[in-house]
Amino acid sequence: MRRSIISKSKVAAAATLVVALIGVRANAEPQDTKVPLCAGLTIVTAISQTDGDYESIKTIESVDQSGARLKYATERPVQDFPGGPTKIRRVNINRTMSATDLVTSHAYLQQFVTTSPASVPGTTAIGISTAALSDLKDKGEVELSIFDLPVSPLSADPDNHPSIFDYKLTGKIHRVEDKPVMLELMVNGEKAQLPTIHATARFSGEAAEFYFLDDVNNPLTLRFRLGIGARHSQNDAPPSDRDTLRAVKIAYECTATTNFATLLERELKENGRAEIHSIYFSFNSDQIRPQSEPTLREIAEILQRHPDWKLAIEGHTDAIGTDTANLDLSTRRSAAVKTALVARYSIDTARLTTSGFGESQPKDTNDTPEGRAHNRRVELVRQ
Repeated sequence: MRRSIISKSKVAAAATLVVALIGVRANAEPQDTKVPLCAGLTIVTAISQTDGDYESIKTIESVDQSGARLKYATERPVQDFPGGPTKIRRVNINRTMSATDLVTSHAYLQQFVTTSPASVPGTTAIGISTAALSDLKDKGEVELSIFDLPVSPLSADPDNHPSIFDYKLTGKIHRVEDKPVMLELMVNGEKAQLPTIHATARFSGEAAEFYFLDDVNNPLTLRFRLGIGARHSQNDAPPSDRDTLRAVKIAYECTATTNFATLLERELKENGRAEIHSIYFSFNSDQIRPQSEPTLREIAEILQRHPDWKLAIEGHTDAIGTDTANLDLSTRRSAAVKTALVARYSIDTARLTTSGFGESQPKDTNDTPEGRAHNRRVELVRQ
């Protein structure tokens, strides 16, 4: 493994040049960028439960000279007591990351809780910094802080207690393999292999594992396991991890070549069919989540440009649950998409038909969160 150290002068220079870097990210995709940091970048994480997966969605709302602003949204199924009715707990949080912290920070605030401020200077939010990834790659290790926040309100000022920084856990993370490890997930609606740097660490005696996107311009965290084996159940089930993250879908529209509407229109023109993975539904529900609006709008605009087109909307699920329940859910989700296009964008109802196929037409395995995310989809078919 090549050994070198990023000097303080280089880090300072990187911080000085970050304004130019942010400008590049916002307007074009650099040649060596795997996933550009730009407005509209969306990262979907699947959290697996016995009765199904629920998803958190992180969306970059803006990128400018000062840094990046993101929105975190999740709809988590919870029970007030074992065996009780399932309720949906919705969380929507805004977070800003300064341009300097994106380059130099060694504190990764990986948690999104309603009690923390929207801006926490000195931290990153959806991955580590350029300097941290560079050190990890070049030196094989880097000191990094993560957090274990309580539910009580916290200050972002380290001198004003209780502070977020009172709950900082610091340790050295160590690179595992000399070469990048490839992870498969959906990128812009297609299966892709992304290069990652695999690392392990211990924080307060607990084991941890990370997979960071191998891209100094945008070192996203694609997977982590924190407190590995730290949770012990009351029955004979094996210990589980205290916290996990597993990105399953990434989408972005930073240039004309990655514009979703352009790609979707071309698919429908050339193939007569297109898969859509950016219409999001609430857990086990046909309710469309707000993060789906850009995709619905783009479908409507395509239909407006092609007044002679008619579309069949097909709903598909993963295999968790019964065949009957999944068939019903996919049928209702398909109908919900039609209703949204008609009600919000005045699309003629006669131009849209709906149907559901449940779990009967999988595109991938149902044994992994990534495979199930691929199977949960809406397909459009030009008539």
